[in-house]
Amino acid sequence: MTAWLRRAGRGRMADGSSLLWSVAEGRQGRRWRAAVGRGGALLLDLLLEVRPDGTMSRLEVTTAAGFLTLHPEADLRSAHGNVVGADGVRPLAMPWSADHAFEVVGCPIPTVVALSRLGEVVGAGDRGTLPVLRVGGDLAVEPAVLVVRHVSRERWAIGDPARSIIAEIDDAGLPTGLTDDAGWPLEE
Repeated sequence: MTAWLRRAGRGRMADGSSLLWSVAEGRQGRRWRAAVGRGGALLLDLLLEVRPDGTMSRLEVTTAAGFLTLHPEADLRSAHGNVVGADGVRPLAMPWSADHAFEVVGCPIPTVVALSRLGEVVGAGDRGTLPVLRVGGDLAVEPAVLVVRHVSRERWAIGDPARSIIAEIDDAGLPTGLTDDAGWPLEE
């Protein structure tokens, strides 16, 4: 058996915001934590749980708008959760499938996780699509489809009508290519 993956890292994203992340792997999969900030202010806090097969099992996001919890049901046909904000609680129920992933605007971690899994079926040089539930900074959730191109072993181009970005992912499924990036083991 190989050792569990337990790493942390940081870097600056293209928009100038900073990303701080950690991942801890165990029998039930990987648990990702991430924080995005700019100018000393925390913009977003994230928890993402991923099953051993790479499918996402739980998302929690906190922004100035409140906090969101979203998780696929066991039958993988729907995702449920809620948003808690200043106006109260808003229940969420969205279509879901085994191919779905979460996308969080402003935080690349869920997209990195999804692309790492998609890399098993979309080879370098090929294109594919990825159905997502997109979470905005206001915690609104909408279905979307990302159009992706697997540029090279570690590089992906993600484009949809709203934007086009580049994501770099190493062989362990960790984000790379951030400005001033650094990484550390969680345990010695």
